[in-house]
Amino acid sequence: MNRLRAILATAAASMLLLTGCGSGTTSGAASSEATATGSGSTATSDASGTTADGELKTVRVAAVPVVDVAAIYLGEEKGFFAEKGMTIDIQFTTGSSISIPALLQDQYDVVYTGSVNAFQAREKGLPVIAVAEGGRTTGEPGADHGGIVVPEDSEIQDAGDLEGKSVAVNAVKGLHEAAIRQSVKKAGGDPDQVNFLELALPDMQPALERGSVDAISTSEPFLGNAKEAGHRLIADPYIDVDPEFVTAVYLTSEQKWAQDPEFVKDFVEVVKKSQEYATEHPDEFRTELSNFTEIDPETAETMILTKFGWGFPEQAMLRGSEASEEAGIIEDAEAGLDGLVVDVLE
Repeated sequence: MNRLRAILATAAASMLLLTGCGSGTTSGAASSEATATGSGSTATSDASGTTADGELKTVRVAAVPVVDVAAIYLGEEKGFFAEKGMTIDIQFTTGSSISIPALLQDQYDVVYTGSVNAFQAREKGLPVIAVAEGGRTTGEPGADHGGIVVPEDSEIQDAGDLEGKSVAVNAVKGLHEAAIRQSVKKAGGDPDQVNFLELALPDMQPALERGSVDAISTSEPFLGNAKEAGHRLIADPYIDVDPEFVTAVYLTSEQKWAQDPEFVKDFVEVVKKSQEYATEHPDEFRTELSNFTEIDPETAETMILTKFGWGFPEQAMLRGSEASEEAGIIEDAEAGLDGLVVDVLE
């Protein structure tokens, strides 16, 4: 377990250095540190995305190295992108504060980001649209890929007991905080009385074990590690938002959609096919996850996988935006949703 923590901490540090990672091309000097082993084309592309030999277009994707993204790596490996005349260039960034502005400057074609970040961007009037789901809660209590964990001997029994306690989240005013607040409220507590502290995911379990925080809100593979160490799950915050809560989305710009709708449509069709394949072939999905994240294969075999869905369920999207408003992340839930979702496959 200590070895795994060290590996994942190194991966997190690499994210801060904006390490490029993809099964197509990689970016700049960071390419030597890329960990992907996918089988995409290495052909270079011009500014329009068309390769020099005219055969493939490169889809420039900004993402973070999480479970959901393994599905499109698998799609590249299975040739789904090539079938559409495409290859992917996935570059890891530290998050949406970097990737969304870069998208609007045409440095990327698509951005994978948390749904809360998408609501924020849309409320601010940024011309971004969500064209595909990135992942959902499993909807199964006790078996989701995100959860709130406390030490086994803690007096905390449910999320309502988090009043006056400190809870580690990977980003203050982010996805986890929005979801935790719903868990606390559901359990009869006051979420405004919870002290949220920002910690990197690899640092949370050590902080919990030192007693630096009372609880942690984490996700796989860190969630599985914490439970394996004997710590206790007290709530499933994603499910408490909505049983179909969409945790992440793929964004593109309104400009890209207007200028090249077929390009966007082809990408979305491949994402859908890749996610369906990943769902039907979980063993291959887990293997791909081990390849690009350097998660220990034994951990990958047992961790809870993201659920993929399609169609942006209206009620779940509304609840996600409302949870963001209640957390003070956005001011207007309706503004966060207005014009955000576009069904490009109609």
